[in-house]
Amino acid sequence: MNPINISADEKVLNDVLIQQMTQAMLELEKILKDDKQRGTSWSAIPPKSNNRYIKVATLKRVLRLKLGHHVMLKSEIKHDCEHRVVIQATLSHRHLGFLSSGLAERWKNPKSSNIQSARAVECCQTAAWGRCIKSLLAFGDDISTADETINYNESDNNNSDIEEEIN
Repeated sequence: MNPINISADEKVLNDVLIQQMTQAMLELEKILKDDKQRGTSWSAIPPKSNNRYIKVATLKRVLRLKLGHHVMLKSEIKHDCEHRVVIQATLSHRHLGFLSSGLAERWKNPKSSNIQSARAVECCQTAAWGRCIKSLLAFGDDISTADETINYNESDNNNSDIEEEIN
């Protein structure tokens, strides 16, 4: 949207969107400060730390509550092979167009005990959604969400054998 050619209607829609996004950010901050929401809406990672990560389900719920059905979250598989998947999520406003995007990648290993590898496509889509929403709301000090970090196991994510096979 070129600021020089913006219509009065577009300006009003943009101002309303900014207010809704601000309300969403405030709601997310309130949730993160509420210790009773631990495990439901956010997780501490590592578990006993003060590092609080908002869950993607919470991001989606607050987004829908505050912005309604004027925004659409769309997923697109950018790459999918035997070893890995890459998914891009895009948020658009019905009238204003593109708002934000998020990209995620997961290595696949259906025999893994790590859910991120065993259910790579689903986890990748969830991560892309979370990154996309956090990008729009400029929420938090990082892009990672609880869903991405909660079950991370360094040894289970060693993909050197897969990388050698791909190359």
